[in-house]
Amino acid sequence: MDILLETFCLLLCVQRPEGVEIREAGAFGRKFGGTGMAEAHHVLNRQANRWESKAVKAIAPGADHSVMPPKAPTEVTQELLNSIHVTPTLIPNPFPAYAEKFLPFAMAASLEVTSKGRIWTCWAGGQDGPNAYLLASYSDNQGRSWRDPVFVIDPRAHGLKMGTRLGSFWCDPKGRLWLFFHQSVGMFDGSCSNWFTRCDDPDAEKPVWSKPVHIGFGASLNKPIVRKNGEWILPVSLWERWHIDKPFADCHRELDGVRGANVFVSTDEGNHWRYRGGIIFKDSCFNEHSVVELDDGRLWMLSRGMREAFQSHSADGGKTWSPQSTAFPHVNSKSIIRRLRSGAILMVRHGQDINKATPARQELTAFLTNDEGKTWSGKWLLDERAGVSYPDIAQAPNGDIYIHYDRDRAGAAEILFARFREEDLMAGKPVSSAAALKNLIKSRQSGMTRGAEAPNQPR
Repeated sequence: MDILLETFCLLLCVQRPEGVEIREAGAFGRKFGGTGMAEAHHVLNRQANRWESKAVKAIAPGADHSVMPPKAPTEVTQELLNSIHVTPTLIPNPFPAYAEKFLPFAMAASLEVTSKGRIWTCWAGGQDGPNAYLLASYSDNQGRSWRDPVFVIDPRAHGLKMGTRLGSFWCDPKGRLWLFFHQSVGMFDGSCSNWFTRCDDPDAEKPVWSKPVHIGFGASLNKPIVRKNGEWILPVSLWERWHIDKPFADCHRELDGVRGANVFVSTDEGNHWRYRGGIIFKDSCFNEHSVVELDDGRLWMLSRGMREAFQSHSADGGKTWSPQSTAFPHVNSKSIIRRLRSGAILMVRHGQDINKATPARQELTAFLTNDEGKTWSGKWLLDERAGVSYPDIAQAPNGDIYIHYDRDRAGAAEILFARFREEDLMAGKPVSSAAALKNLIKSRQSGMTRGAEAPNQPR
């Protein structure tokens, strides 16, 4: 893997939102005749500008992105492949344009709570496919009511043959809100591109988001972590070749050595990101990995597999990873871990028995460990219904825990959250005033939740 990384990977680092500078690791500079890092900077930035210019010219604007494209063979051109490098644009106040078509489908992406208690959510609309787009909304009253989506990321609205369906919100230690998201030609073009946009005052009356900044290949489905040494670690998935759409089957071979569960690192609070390492899990499916730092300094990774959740550990900050092992049997769907403010680690998975896999995506259950994952001392069934999936974890400054997920994506098309505290989880039932399950954010029938009443109580 190290040889492939040295030879092929453009280990991209990015600068702050005010201006983008692209740089990479040593081997790429040597490919330009030993001209040095300054020349490599110049070449890469010049190429990025060409990519954006050619892609915009090559794709006719004004296409009707609400309709599935005709099933004609896709002509794979360099311009089409390069279009993933076109800087995305956030569409503010997307209603009424999206007022009806956002209702029939919803796939959960992420939720985060700001320092002042505003709850941000994002999810995929349209489909889990090439025409997907990412919607974002927020609530200022603990989720009792929600704004119409305040922005959308939809490349097809700008005439680009791409979709965006994955995203992750995260509040950094300074209170700034980040949204990591991807864009891909088709369902998966073999590379896709990973981006972030940042809001420095996410509690403002009119939040302002930065111009998106390119990170590198892949997609980030889960939040970064901050290590004890100050490093930021960002999970980045690059999917296996069997996920690639047929028209792109022979594209991006140079990335085959890193098709797996990767981590990128920032040592300057997110101004620059670079590839650090990863693991290619056998029998993996979309990775969807989350990472926590253990008390002994090792990183613990949990990743999605076909019939189980895989795990691996890194003792060198994510550069190398131990051979994969089974964390627990699990249905082919996302599970997630995250460290809480108390120091305990929270896990959300399908099934109340940690040693058994459920037959379907059902029984979304939260578990708590106070001994670094050796035993799980707390458990609470959050939603017993079938068709629940894709949990995300957030914790408010007051200690309230939020679990964000979807149900019946193409039917009821619901985005929901559960809210509780550690004492509820330890008791396995509601004991705090914060506890509330199955709280609706959005549905096909009702759109965004408008109620001013208290959130639904546990049932």
